Amino acid sequence: MHFLKHPLWSELAQRIRHSGPIRFDLFMQCALYHPQYGFYSSGKIRTGSQGDFLTPVSAGPVLGQLLARQADEWHAAMGRPASILLVEQGADRGLLAADILTAITSHHPELRPAVRMELIEPSPNLQHQQKNSLAHHQTTFPIGWHTDFGSFSPGEIPCFFYSCELVDSFPVRLARHQAKQWHELLVSFAHDRFVWVDQPASSDLLDELHRWNVPPMEGFTAEIRPTAGTWIRSLARKIRQGLVLTMDYGLPAPDLYHPSRSAGTLVALQEHRRNPDPLQDPGNQDLTSHVNYTELIQEGDQEGLRWLGLTDFSQALTRLAGPILSGKKGLPEKWTRNFQHLTHPGFFGKTHQILVQGKNLPDSFQPSILKPISA
Repeated sequence: MHFLKHPLWSELAQRIRHSGPIRFDLFMQCALYHPQYGFYSSGKIRTGSQGDFLTPVSAGPVLGQLLARQADEWHAAMGRPASILLVEQGADRGLLAADILTAITSHHPELRPAVRMELIEPSPNLQHQQKNSLAHHQTTFPIGWHTDFGSFSPGEIPCFFYSCELVDSFPVRLARHQAKQWHELLVSFAHDRFVWVDQPASSDLLDELHRWNVPPMEGFTAEIRPTAGTWIRSLARKIRQGLVLTMDYGLPAPDLYHPSRSAGTLVALQEHRRNPDPLQDPGNQDLTSHVNYTELIQEGDQEGLRWLGLTDFSQALTRLAGPILSGKKGLPEKWTRNFQHLTHPGFFGKTHQILVQGKNLPDSFQPSILKPISA
């Protein structure tokens, strides 16, 4: 098997041999974000037809065009302030950011002079790719980078913060109910391969399972994401005023942990195929799990980040595209195909949700991405 000599495989195996089994979230963190060999941070192309999976961004520029429309509407509702920040975290190669800036340049003249873009990206390899993707925009827009929230300091400047398929890749702990009690699944190493072992769930994991009313059914498997709450609270504290869009696949907690989802949502993806073994090839396959949107709503609310709505791509993007779709001019076939890819239930239309949160926004502001309150 080719991956047995992968440096990350060897490093993880040695760590487990030396110190014993590790929690899955630690395994996942290393597999995805190891500075040299992690699936995302290695710098290899991971998205699009040449990568391991498709994203709403790899479908084409329409998502960026529609987000630019939402940013312009938000800017207008705030009275067209002289300076605003567009902020993206988890931008991969920077294609969505480039699409948004292209659309602003072409179609939103009142927004354009106010925009500064900042990207939060810890990986030097991905920062390099993002700078290449955005190079032709740097003569029009100031663009900056941060490795984490530490140096991100917007102060009083309003922020339009967005992410696409970021939170699903935050590492998860795995719990399984068996023999009338909860266990945590750990990663061990035996017979030259990574294997699952379990131990009784710790009190902090039990607290989370209780918090989300995860059903204690025999064999029920659930993912708990330790860093999601910390992330949204940190973001909310940084932003004095702004709009936050979290685009990802996920569900409210009652649906995510419903008895019908007893197998959990953890998936391993490699070369556009699901791998049945998430432990098999660390560093060479994506590991992802559905987002608990209720957690982001509740934790954000603690820091003044108000929940405005949660809607799927099909509804949200159709509403944003309304003026375009109702226009008299015919739409290019390529644009229409891209839009359908984003909104069709068989693609991203029903799998992906957009969580909309706001802080210190005008009371009358209702983003077009959401249904009117009176509806």
